[in-house]
Formats: sequence, C-alpha cells, structure tokens
Amino acid sequence: MEIIFMFIAGFIVFIIAVIAIVKGVTHRVKRPTDDLKAEVSHLKKRVSELENEKKI
Repeated sequence: MEIIFMFIAGFIVFIIAVIAIVKGVTHRVKRPTDDLKAEVSHLKKRVSELENEKKI
C-alpha cells in the first residue's frame, strides 16, 4: 500500500516539475519579445516627439 502512495506522490511531483519547466521556457521565450515591443513603442514615441519639436 505504501508503494502505491509513493508512486502517486512521485507522479504528482513529476507533473509539477514538468509544468514548472514548461512555464520557465515559455517565460524565457516570451520576455525578450515583450522587451522588444516596449523598446519599439518607446522609440516610436521618441521619434514623434522629435518630429514635433522639429516642426516648431
């Protein structure tokens, strides 16, 4: 009976580890994209400010 509980506990730990690995990989892939989008929007805003400043 204890062996069955150990297999169940091991399986649960395995599932949690797989979920954590998937989330970690997803975060590593997604973060540079989000940073890049933020930088692009910042640069667009800066270009608009410089164009408006140039017109004045």
